Amino acid sequence: MSKIILLNGAGSSGKTSIARSIQHLSQDPWLTFGIDTFIEMTAYPSPGQDGEYFSCVPGENDRGPLMSIKSKTSGDKLFGAMADFAQLLADRGNNLIIDEVLFDDQHLKSYVKKLDEHTVYFVGVKCDLAILQEREFLRRDRAIGLSNDQFERVHAGTRAYDLTVDTSHSSIFEVARTILDFVTHNQQPQSFHLLGNKLL
Repeated sequence: MSKIILLNGAGSSGKTSIARSIQHLSQDPWLTFGIDTFIEMTAYPSPGQDGEYFSCVPGENDRGPLMSIKSKTSGDKLFGAMADFAQLLADRGNNLIIDEVLFDDQHLKSYVKKLDEHTVYFVGVKCDLAILQEREFLRRDRAIGLSNDQFERVHAGTRAYDLTVDTSHSSIFEVARTILDFVTHNQQPQSFHLLGNKLL
């Protein structure tokens, strides 16, 4: 049985940095992949461009610029394979850290179903919107407005986290240590069992 840390949060909330920090701090080996891993397999469309797998649709609200990612049928096939990929790695004995942006219960349901034989820690990664927007601008490798679009949707719906962390004012290493400490002292996380009763 493998251990899996499933990080769910908006873009620029620090999930990838948390995953790398856990790899650095932990005495156990961890593999990490995420939504960006799968996006980088595609030819990423420019804002307003109609891509093969998804499109980037710009907009604006009272909080500033918006950038929505609209997945196509081909995109659903690609991103729907993430849970299968996680299962393949976990079934071979690999501990995983998965960096996700879950908007709907359908993808979450796939993880709950595919990873039911493993120990999964479902972790919500939150951050103040103003800080997300600042990071998004400073990084220069993100479409401006992604965090604004994802901020409210990513934690909506059926979400029963084992642990919630906030990267607004804490260092990434501090957050990673908090997650590792939780994993060490909680051998039987309950979120996926509770979600299984609701979703399956």
